[in-house]
Amino acid sequence: MKKILLVVLALILISCSQKKSAQDYFNKGVQLIEKGEIDKSIECYQQGLKLEPKSAVGNNLLGMAYRSKFNQTGDSEWKKKEIASFEAALEINPDYMNALVNLGTTYYYSGEKKKAVPYFKHALEVYPEHPEAEQIKKMIAEVEE
Repeated sequence: MKKILLVVLALILISCSQKKSAQDYFNKGVQLIEKGEIDKSIECYQQGLKLEPKSAVGNNLLGMAYRSKFNQTGDSEWKKKEIASFEAALEINPDYMNALVNLGTTYYYSGEKKKAVPYFKHALEVYPEHPEAEQIKKMIAEVEE
């Protein structure tokens, strides 16, 4: 009887230690996207978001993967998913600088430059020392001239 209990306990411990966290999926997705495995990275981000749907980081990463997929295919459905993911990140955290810049960039380079400006301005309010602050300011000025 003790052997059976030890085996059951060992199996429980093994199964618990093998469970992945949302962050594990997000990290794996980053590795995959760096290798150019966009579809697999999207799957990882989606898995992570199933575990932690209120992750601004996860939604932003998914948006970046959708951007890569759009750039690869030119299919506008991927652009819609990209925007929706960045918006989801900002619903969770309205001050999330990466999503602000990413959504602004998406609008800017999609020709919707006026839509980009509020996101860029908010990003600079949140993080005035952003490494690309000068470029962002130029993009804002271009629209507001």
